[in-house]
This record gives sequence, structure tokens and C-alpha cells, in this order.
Amino acid sequence: MSAPSLPDPRQYSAVPPSNDILRQTSAILAAATADEREIWVSSLKSSLADRLSVEDMVPISVALAMVDSEAAYRTLWQSLGEALDGDVVVFAMPVVLVAGSKGAACLSGELADVEGLATLVAKVGLVNDASRVTWLPQLLHPDTLAGVKSARLYRLANGSPDAARDALAVLPAAPVALSGDGVFLRYLVGVAERGADGSLPLSLSGSVGAWGMPLMQWLNTALKTEGVTLFSMPRVPQALTAALVAGGQARHEVAMQVFASNRIRKLRELSLTPVAIASAHEGGELRFTLSAKGDVKNWEGFVWPLSPLDSVPLIASQFAELMADCRVDDVRFVPQLAADKDGDVPVFFTADDLPPAGAALQ
Repeated sequence: MSAPSLPDPRQYSAVPPSNDILRQTSAILAAATADEREIWVSSLKSSLADRLSVEDMVPISVALAMVDSEAAYRTLWQSLGEALDGDVVVFAMPVVLVAGSKGAACLSGELADVEGLATLVAKVGLVNDASRVTWLPQLLHPDTLAGVKSARLYRLANGSPDAARDALAVLPAAPVALSGDGVFLRYLVGVAERGADGSLPLSLSGSVGAWGMPLMQWLNTALKTEGVTLFSMPRVPQALTAALVAGGQARHEVAMQVFASNRIRKLRELSLTPVAIASAHEGGELRFTLSAKGDVKNWEGFVWPLSPLDSVPLIASQFAELMADCRVDDVRFVPQLAADKDGDVPVFFTADDLPPAGAALQ
């Protein structure tokens, strides 16, 4: 199969407004040399810090809303994260929870033994100096984390570790209510203090290492609930703004895997051959279906609402690789941008709507 391709359904500003932050962002992308780029990066970070320090968020919000490309948004978002970096770092660890129950059930929104978590992450090497790291017991909902304003993060980054811990301590825990199966996202949050040499006591980048399995097992035990099957997947801790993005992407990726495995198994149990279709839709969504030719009842769809930092080519490649792993041979990518709805009905393509992979779409 050729490399998968989908159009980007997100809309960007054709003529960005006059805004110093946007001009500096554009200059970074247009820089002819590494030195020139670094000058503009430094200028943008300084401008962002000036706005954050006086809690003037309007120019930053306008810039994020009016960028003209994914590359511009990514550049601005990364610079904002760097401007929020200080001696005190508020970090978050995304945890994807795949849970199921036959009846109504609820996973706790707090860890009863947060000291046990601190001991474990130090033992497995995720944290190299536990005295400079504090974990909070709450499992936070993504909306709660997103509600922590950048200006507040800037104050916390340039304040004391105690003030940052107190600010996080009042954020509400988010229990997970379920009835049936679901994929959920929660965040463990904490505060890290830089050493005299500027080093952090834990890594806020990279990939899940050897610590992933013992932490997964610990979380499964800590959140064990009668009548619930649970599989927890902790991701790499990151500074709060970066963790928000990474967590959302991880949750959708896992949810897509669960959707695919369940539907493919169902189709094969019915002696049907799965056909996978990926399409991009007006309104900023990617949609995926699994169906079979001549069968109008047993198809199912999955929706990935695109955030500004999602990569359409990466998601398309992930879907293609997932289908290859599941041994689905008929995988079709719709090359044109599709409508959001047909009347009041959301548009989903199934096996009888499109020609086979490799044929031209009429």
C-alpha cells in the first residue's frame, strides 16, 4: 500500500492580524540561518514572558487563534512552553485508562498512597532526587488541567515550590464513572524544583522506559475496583502545557486501537472481511470506519477531533500501521475533504460507498 494521505480539515487564518507575536513567529519560520532563527526565538520568548508577567493574555490568545498554519501554531506553542519554564516546574503525567464493567462502577479520583507512588518512581529511576519532587494524590480531568491559565503557571514557575503545591492541591479530583467499556484520560500532577545547576530531578521528555511496566502495575493495584477490569497506561511526564497535548493524542490513539480490535473481531466472527476507511471532514475531524461489503448493519465508526497540534500525516500512518498489524488488507484513504453532515446525519464512509483501495474516487 502506498503512503497514506489525507487532507488537513482544519482552517487557518488567510490574513493574520497585525500582532507582534505572530510577526515574530513568522520570522522564526522564515529565518534563513540557525543564528537568525535563534534571535527571533529569543525575541518571541521575551515578548511572551512580558505579556505573561502582567497577565495580558489577549495578544497571546489572538495569536494562537489566528495562526496561518500548523507549523506556526507549533512554533508559538513551543515558545510559550519555554517562556513558562522556571526554577519551579509544574508537570503532569498523562495516564490512559482502559476500563470495563458489566454494570455501573466508579474508579477513584485519588491515590490513597501517594507516598508509595513517590517511592516507586524513585526506585525505578523515573526520579533521581525525590527530595525535589512532590506528587499530588488527585487524578485530574483534562478540562481541569486545561483550565490552569498560562499567566498562573508563569507565577508558579517563578515562585516557590510550596506555593505551586498549594495551588495544585485545590484542583478537584476526577473519579471515572463507567458502565460498560471505555477509554479515559486522567493526569497525575506534581511539582519539581530545579537544582543549583539548573537540572531537574526527573526527565520531562523521551519515551516510556523500563519504569513503565512497574508503574502500570502499581496504578492497576492502586485503582483496583470491584467489578472493573482495568488496564492503565502511564505516559512520560512533561511540563503541563506539553502534557495536555501528549495526553490527548495518547487517549485518541489508544481509543482507536480499542475500536479497531473490537470491530475487526466482530466482523470476522460473522465471517465478514473487514474494510477500513479513513477520511477527513469539514469541521476539523478525521473519521475511520470498519465495515464489510454488502453489510449495512455491522459497521462502526471512530472520530478523531483534531487539536491544533495533531499531525494529520502521523495519524494516517498510525491507522495504516494498525490495520497492517490487524491484517486488514483493504484500507482506503479518501483523498478529498468530505462534508461534515448529509442533512442532519454525520457522514461516515463504508465499504459499499467507495471504490477499492487504489481506484479513483468519483
